[in-house]
Amino acid sequence: MFHWLSNYNYDFALAAIPIQVILLLFYCSRKNLPIHSSKSFLWVMVANLVMTSFDLISCEMNEVWTGFPLWLMYIVNQAYFLGFIVRGWALFDYTAAECHGYSAFGKHLSRLMHIPCIAVVVLILSTPWTATIFHFAPERGYYNCSVYPVIYYCTYFYIAASLLSVFVCWKGIDMRLKVSMLCYNAILIAGILLRKQFENTLVTSYFSILAILFIYLSAQNPDLYRDKKTHLFNTDAFDKIGREYLLSDIAFHCIVATVHNYASAKALYGQQQLNRSMEIFGKWMNRSFPNYNVFYFGNGDFLLLSRGRVADDLNRLIQSLRGHFEHTWTSPQIEVPLSVSAMILPYALFPREISEANDFISYIFGKTYVENRRGNLVVSERLSGEFAREEQIENALSRALQEGAIEAYFQPIYSVRDGRIVGAEALARLHDPKLGFIPPDEFIRVAERTGDIMEVGRQIVTRVCEFLSSERPEQLGIQRISINLSPAQCMNDQLAAELSDIIDRYGVPFERINFEITESSIEDHYLIRKQMLTLKERGADFSLDDFGTGTSNLVRLLDLPIGFVKFDRNLVNSYFRGDANFLPDLVRMFQKARVRIVTEGVETAKMLGNLAAMGCDYIQGYYFSKPVPPKDFMKYLRSGHAQQVAGELRKGLPSLAAPAGDPA
Repeated sequence: MFHWLSNYNYDFALAAIPIQVILLLFYCSRKNLPIHSSKSFLWVMVANLVMTSFDLISCEMNEVWTGFPLWLMYIVNQAYFLGFIVRGWALFDYTAAECHGYSAFGKHLSRLMHIPCIAVVVLILSTPWTATIFHFAPERGYYNCSVYPVIYYCTYFYIAASLLSVFVCWKGIDMRLKVSMLCYNAILIAGILLRKQFENTLVTSYFSILAILFIYLSAQNPDLYRDKKTHLFNTDAFDKIGREYLLSDIAFHCIVATVHNYASAKALYGQQQLNRSMEIFGKWMNRSFPNYNVFYFGNGDFLLLSRGRVADDLNRLIQSLRGHFEHTWTSPQIEVPLSVSAMILPYALFPREISEANDFISYIFGKTYVENRRGNLVVSERLSGEFAREEQIENALSRALQEGAIEAYFQPIYSVRDGRIVGAEALARLHDPKLGFIPPDEFIRVAERTGDIMEVGRQIVTRVCEFLSSERPEQLGIQRISINLSPAQCMNDQLAAELSDIIDRYGVPFERINFEITESSIEDHYLIRKQMLTLKERGADFSLDDFGTGTSNLVRLLDLPIGFVKFDRNLVNSYFRGDANFLPDLVRMFQKARVRIVTEGVETAKMLGNLAAMGCDYIQGYYFSKPVPPKDFMKYLRSGHAQQVAGELRKGLPSLAAPAGDPA
């Protein structure tokens, strides 16, 4: 046991020191985020260790101060006070940086926040000559002077400033950080109050290390910002760095790199091999681009970020990209060939909000392959404009979904056997007051990206049920209305229940509904089969849509309760161009499987006649009509156009009637 000279209880301070040393060494051994808050946290840990260590040393040396040079006694005590003050300021600086309080306060007020710390530091450093904070007297030894309370007032000020930063920026902070910041400031207050109540017990350092642990576990653990597979920075790291750079107007640029054969490599080599390849590729990029921080966004998408605008060095960077990525990338350590596309993203095109910046980067990931094939290596104003268009569509879609304004248009389906229109496909349409008519391929793509496709699907089912219950198209020969189900809807285990609720609400017979699914909807074969059988029992039927665009196992497809298969328009067009002569064989195969065949994309009498002779059961396309609103569809049914087509088809003559609508 040590024989302590003073009457102070050092138990809490001694317990805190090894924790601080271990935490500091671990933190410094890892690559931390290059942002203000990380540097502030390092200052907190260093200042706290200095404060704790010199608190112990000064307490002991003050008991026998005459045995040491007076200048050394002043330095030891000054070191403690400096550590105490700097720790309080650094905790405020960390809080303000982490919650972006400096941006909220403004430049001038932010600078004023540092004045108390600077003033007290000057007082501490001048103490040997001014005796403002403490003094050594021959008869008394160490004693506190009249200005000594300013040490605590300064600490109180920075705790209050920290809490003010939190509350001013409350809406922009996630709940985890809110709880952390409130807790560690409460711990600091408790530590100061207890130290004043129990002056002979050194508890300040103990409570400080508790606050530091709160910060470390909630926000500053380097592993929170590492991708576990590649050990690169992850998307959370980019959020923090990007947000600080954008709010502080720090110019930067990025290189967007994506492995565009990621999915095929995963299927061929397996996830474990691919993860190892991503790790090696990430290390290679770290070596090849030493001035960049490398982030892994998952699924083969990488982002390299560096400070500074790229304009002055653009040509060199373009040549570097060509040299690095124009050929398939391989590594001696592992043989998984990676086809990589990359583009430079200049600072000038970055959105000012980090959430929008993330969306923009995701958009560019999806464009790099096509743009590189066109010879483009720099993100252009054109791409930025296209992204802005998607953002506008996203807002328009959100408004339409809130207002229930998604419309259903109907395209007729012709029965070769009956010689008339017997059904229709319901297709989603969106008209915005600001943007006008938005093409379905645009807003459906946005809906799939945002997750709104589920609500789009619900509203289309509702529109169809409203149409069937109000217009009664069955009186004009309409047997079924086909409704597309998206892959996202098919992954919902409550799909059958949701659709049944809507259909039952309108009293529509399930026999009037045909649901269309695509091959990509059948990732979970068991789940989709269960949902289909439930709806099939109620009387609904199912079509396999866009056959010829997927790669699913045909045996597994036919195991599903599918009554119709729809040949994709591209497959049909390929046949008439002479590129897909196997189409008749497909027709015969599905006939043997007793699955009825619908062909899409029919635009001419010749196509209609050939497909009918081939044995296709149903025909759909602009030859009959483009998709039209419900009222126009009812007018079309009454027009007799389909009956005229049927008569001409039976005579084997080309149609003399014009299509109901020109291709859009």
